[in-house]
Amino acid sequence: MLLSKFRITLFIQFVFAISAFSQLNVNTYILEARKDISDKNYFEAIQKLDVCIEVYPGKHEAYFYRGICKYYLKDNLGAEQDLNNAISIYNTLLYDSYHYRSLVKYRLGDYEGAISDINHVIAVQGNDPQLYMERAFYKLSNQNFTDVISDCNAALRMNYFSENIYMCKGMAENALNKFDSASINYNMALKLNSGDEDLYIRIGMNDASMEKYNEAIEQYNHALKIDSASTLAYYNRAEANLKLNNDKSALEDYNMVITYDPMNALAYFNRGVMESNKNDYTNAIADFDKVLLLNPKNVQAWLNRAKLKYQTKDYNGSLTDYNKAIDLYPYLVEAYYDRAQLKEALHDNAGAKADYKMGNAIGELSRSGDGHQRANDSTNLMHLMALNSDFNNEDQKLSDTTHIDLMPLFYVTLKNNHSKSECIPLLFKKSHQEYRNFCLTNRKIQLVDSLKDSSSNILNENIKGNSGEILLQKAVQKTNMQLFNAAIKDYDKIIEQDTGYAIAYFARGIDICKEIEMTGESDNNEQDTYINKTYRVVNDPANDKYKKAFADFSKIIQIEPDFAFAYYDRAYVKYKLHDLNGAIDDYNNAILLNPDFAEAYYNRGLLLFCLNNKIDACVDFSKAGELGLTEAYLIIKLYCTEVTK
Repeated sequence: MLLSKFRITLFIQFVFAISAFSQLNVNTYILEARKDISDKNYFEAIQKLDVCIEVYPGKHEAYFYRGICKYYLKDNLGAEQDLNNAISIYNTLLYDSYHYRSLVKYRLGDYEGAISDINHVIAVQGNDPQLYMERAFYKLSNQNFTDVISDCNAALRMNYFSENIYMCKGMAENALNKFDSASINYNMALKLNSGDEDLYIRIGMNDASMEKYNEAIEQYNHALKIDSASTLAYYNRAEANLKLNNDKSALEDYNMVITYDPMNALAYFNRGVMESNKNDYTNAIADFDKVLLLNPKNVQAWLNRAKLKYQTKDYNGSLTDYNKAIDLYPYLVEAYYDRAQLKEALHDNAGAKADYKMGNAIGELSRSGDGHQRANDSTNLMHLMALNSDFNNEDQKLSDTTHIDLMPLFYVTLKNNHSKSECIPLLFKKSHQEYRNFCLTNRKIQLVDSLKDSSSNILNENIKGNSGEILLQKAVQKTNMQLFNAAIKDYDKIIEQDTGYAIAYFARGIDICKEIEMTGESDNNEQDTYINKTYRVVNDPANDKYKKAFADFSKIIQIEPDFAFAYYDRAYVKYKLHDLNGAIDDYNNAILLNPDFAEAYYNRGLLLFCLNNKIDACVDFSKAGELGLTEAYLIIKLYCTEVTK
C-alpha cells in the first residue's frame, strides 16, 4: 500500500521517562527489550516482554512495546490486542499507543477505527504535519476524498512538502474527477522524486481517465524502465492498449502480469475475455479455470465459462456453470436465458420453459425498479464487478522473507492441575497403554510447586529403584527444568534396559531438538519458517543431532504406528533437515490419524506456502483456525486475501 512508502519513527524517546518498576528484574527486561527494539531485534524483545507481562501483567509499557514489535513483524492482530491493553491500562499518557494502533487498524482494513485513533493523537499533537498525511491516507482508503484534500492542504500549510502528500492529494482529486488538478499534484510529487515508478503509473492512470491513452502508455513505459517487474504498470498499459485496439500488445502485457504475479485473477480474467473473442476457447476456458480457482465467487467468470463450454458442446459442464452462476447471483437474467437455450439443446423443454419464465419475471422486476429485489442484467452486473486496474500489491510481497514460527514440538510432561486444558492424555493404541502420570503439550505450562522444590532430588543420580517408570519420571522432570542433556542420559538408560520402551524414544528425540535450540548449535539464526518463493538451504552443524532425533521418532512410529504426535514431531525434524516434502508427508499422516490436529494443519500450511502452493496452504490455515488455533487467522489476514477475496 502507498502508506508503506514512508515509515513512522519509533517514539522511544517519548517513553524513556518511565516510572521505576517495583521489581528490578522487570525493569531490567523492559530496558533490554527497548534496546532490542532500537536494534530491530523484535523477536528477542518480545521474549523479554513476555516475561514482564507474566510477572507483572498490569504494566502498560510492556504491552505497548510488545505491540510495537508485533507491528513491525506484521502481526497485526497481536499488535492490536497489545495496544488495546496498553490503552485500557493507562489511557491518558501513551498517545503513541493510539498512533500505532491506528497503523495496525489501517493494515487490517478498519479505516474508520484508524481515523478515530489518529484523531486522538492529532487532538494533542496537532502541529505535526506527518499525522495529517497519515490521516489523509486513511481517509483515502475510506473514500472520504474531500476530507483527504483538506488534510493534505493542512500538512502543506505547515510547510511539509513531501511526494506522498502530493500523490495522496492527486489520488483524491482523480477519484473526484478533478483530473487537471490531479495532474498538477502528481507532477509536483514527481519533481520531489523522479525515480518513483508509482508516480508515473498514477500520472498514466490520470491520463487514461481523460482518454489520453497514448500519453498514458508513455508514462507506463517510464515506470517499467525503473521497475521492469511492475505488474501495476503492465496491467494498466494493457488496458490503455485495449482502448487503442492494440490487442496484441495488451495480450503481451497481461502475459507479463501473470509471469510476475501468477496469482493475479484479474489478468487471467481479461486474458480469457480476449482469447474468447478470438474464438480460442480452449485457452480461454483454462484462464477462467484459474480465475475460479483463485476466486470461486466470481459470478461473471462462471457465466463466461458456461458460455464457452456451450460453444465447445460441453453441455453438462456448461449446465453446471450456469447453475453455479445463478446460485451465487439469483437475479442474473442473461444466465436464465442462456440456460434455457442450453436445456433446449439437452431436450429438457420443461426446464427451458421454466428458465425463460424466470428470466422474464426478473427482467420485469428490474424494469419496475423494485428496491428489494432489483435484478441486474449481465451489463449491470459487469459494472458492479468492474475489473479495477487500480489494484495494489500487498505490503508484504511473496518474494520478501517473512519469519513465522512453526507450531512447536509436542513433548512429554507431568500431569498437574494447572495445565488441564493444555494437557493431552498420552495413550498408545497398539499396546493400549496409557501413562497415567504423563501427558503431552506444546504450550508453556507452569510446573507444580512440589516439582520446583524437588530439584535437588532430581539432580541426584543415586536413584532409588531401577524401574523404567521411576527413571522416566525423573527424566521428564529434568526436561521440564531444561536439563536436556541430563534427561537424555536417563532416556538412554531406559532404552538400554528395554529397547521397546516407546515413550523413551519419543521423549529423547524431543530433548535432542530442544538441546540444539537452547545451546544455539544451529548456524541458522533466522526464524524457523520462511514464507518465500524459495527455501534457503544451509549447512547446519546441528544436522547430525537432528538425524538422531529423526531415528528416535522413526523408532516410535515403528513401535506405535498410530501415534500421530510422533509423525508431527518427525515432520519438524525433517523440516530442520530441509526435507520439506518429507515433512509434508508426515503432517499428512498425522492428520490422517487425527483429523482435528490443528497444529499439523497450520505447519503443513506453512510448508506448502514455502513451496508456493498458496491455495492449499490457505485451506490448511482456515482449517487450523476452525479448530481453535487463533494464530492461523493472522496468516490468513496477511497472505490469503488474494485467494479468498
